[in-house]
Amino acid sequence: METSVDTIIGINVTLKGNLYNKGAIEVNGNVEGEIKSDENIIIGETAMIKGPVVAKKIEISGEVRGLVEASEKLELNATSKVIGDINTKSLIIKEGATFVGKSLMNGTASPAAETKEEKAEEPKEAEKQSSREAEDVDKPAEEKTDKMGFFSKK
Repeated sequence: METSVDTIIGINVTLKGNLYNKGAIEVNGNVEGEIKSDENIIIGETAMIKGPVVAKKIEISGEVRGLVEASEKLELNATSKVIGDINTKSLIIKEGATFVGKSLMNGTASPAAETKEEKAEEPKEAEKQSSREAEDVDKPAEEKTDKMGFFSKK
């Protein structure tokens, strides 16, 4: 990804907090917090990021632990290590790259938000089953229903 870079976090820099820039950002040091750009973000081989990374285009050669959202393109180079969910329209994973997480392609909601919604729906079905079983406790054996809600004669 060739681009002119406005902000560079050097190899010996440790930043704790959020970093936002309208222009491109290159990170070669350590960042604990969100990194966000309206343009591109380049994560160098020596970089270690703990937190979300958000931009139009993102190229990763270092390590990121957190959500990665690239509205246009995400590229994981051979030396990259991403532990967290990703959301992008275009994804390139080069041989040797490590990715542990879920990917959402062409989506608008972040994977983390979608996962929370799915988990919120799961207990509802379990609650229905439990309430059916609780209703059956007081019924005589010949009137009890099975798991599908059908009466079963015993």
